[in-house]
Amino acid sequence: MHANLLAVAGAEGLVPRAVVGFADRPVEHLLGLDPKKEGALTLVPLGWSQADVPSARDMAEIHFETAPLSETEIDYPAIRQMHAASSLESGAEATAWRREARDRSEAQDLRASIVDGRLFSLKPLTNKDIPSESIEAVIQRRGSTRAFEREASISLEQLATLLDRASGKLPADFLACGDESLIGFYVIAHAVEELPPGAYYYQREARSLELLREGDFRNVAGRLGLFQELPADAAANIYCLTDLDRVLNTWGNRGYRAVQLEGGIRGGRMYLAAYAQRFGATGLTFLDREVVDFFSPHARGKSVMFLVAVGRSVFRSGLSRRV
Repeated sequence: MHANLLAVAGAEGLVPRAVVGFADRPVEHLLGLDPKKEGALTLVPLGWSQADVPSARDMAEIHFETAPLSETEIDYPAIRQMHAASSLESGAEATAWRREARDRSEAQDLRASIVDGRLFSLKPLTNKDIPSESIEAVIQRRGSTRAFEREASISLEQLATLLDRASGKLPADFLACGDESLIGFYVIAHAVEELPPGAYYYQREARSLELLREGDFRNVAGRLGLFQELPADAAANIYCLTDLDRVLNTWGNRGYRAVQLEGGIRGGRMYLAAYAQRFGATGLTFLDREVVDFFSPHARGKSVMFLVAVGRSVFRSGLSRRV
């Protein structure tokens, strides 16, 4: 959702920005949220002005009648506890967090840069080589692939384009200029033309995939993706990993929200890049520790934030449809 919003707003020239450093309690009060059940995760200001920002005025609490999404509710106490532990109580506290986050991010780009393995150079498609379509049309067509055509491949240029678009600048208050990142991409490639099947790390600055281990890992990918067929049948799986201990030491508990948000946005961009190139994508659950173990020693000490499987979509009825 955040990726869609930022993409559409950016296309409209509204200069969107993801804001994690805000005061939770006033926002919850304004929106009429019950903090025991609901919470605000991100603010996205749109538009700009050269005029001075006026003083904040008191606003009445918003009350909307809502329909229940289900007959019963399932409570997850750990989520509420983490949300409360990462909350900012006041505007002054939020301002201080944003300032410190920007200062620290200038020296805390968490993507790995040391290269030990063989590099495969990537050449993303140019805008003129990608099918011409509005962002709104891509979003309307976008979905979550329910089955992949196991024998169908995607091109190395298509994977390169997806990685390039997903890892691009992110306008966010916890990154100094948007070019930093708290996320690194690890890839298991099954059926990518001109790329040996295997495990890789995406070296963004070099626009290359670093080979960590060569081999057919379809069965492994299925297990890592919580024993599902989708990651085993996909052309490739992209895992968003971060050094969570370093994030928490640098940004405090609020850093967990920031890195989760970035993982979701970059995963959402993968969705859009896949469907813009007429193949499918789906976000998946995973076995956290086993994913890290599989990509170690390179990924040792990191944590998984997001997983996206990409490939050619197929109907379960056997009638294939290339999206």
